[in-house]
Amino acid sequence: MKHLLETRRAITEPERNVILQLFEGIAAAEGWEPEDQLQAHVARSTYFGIWDEERLVGGLQLVSPDEGGEFPSHLVWPELPLIEKGTPILHAAVLAVLPEYRGEEGSAAFWGLGSALWRYCIQQGVKAIWLEATPKMLRCYRLLGWPLEVIGELRVHWGEPCYPCRLVMREVAGSLAERALTSITYRTIIDTMLLSTPAPKA
Repeated sequence: MKHLLETRRAITEPERNVILQLFEGIAAAEGWEPEDQLQAHVARSTYFGIWDEERLVGGLQLVSPDEGGEFPSHLVWPELPLIEKGTPILHAAVLAVLPEYRGEEGSAAFWGLGSALWRYCIQQGVKAIWLEATPKMLRCYRLLGWPLEVIGELRVHWGEPCYPCRLVMREVAGSLAERALTSITYRTIIDTMLLSTPAPKA
């Protein structure tokens, strides 16, 4: 029987630390090389986790620019424009789920975190996010309806070749709404985004 995955914002330090531990485990399993980056921006980060009953199965880290207007992306792409103070942009530094919750049959975890990202940005007045994507993930994001714009050249990031990308929140909503006109799956995703309901587990 299907049951619900629940997405929650991490409020306390223990809640945040559990998500960081998940990121560290996924990074090790995937062969990522984040060095100190998982811990380096904690003070200016917002975290979300998604749970399957009592099990944390995925997480999201959103980072604000530092006092100099830099995101973590600037470590690899220093030529990217600095973020002026007050500009409504965040950096999605990590969006990761356990392997068994990925793919077509396990997409609810991704969409649960994606919906949390979209809702938080709308509530906070955030207009766009930056994120890194491998060529494979860039294609996947676009196929799923996330209209990522590449803003820099392909370089090694955390041990993998990645593009720096920008995602405009209004364009996400428009892209998914178009798909929802002909897809029950995307209608459910839109409902999850708008009503803050948990995403059904595939």
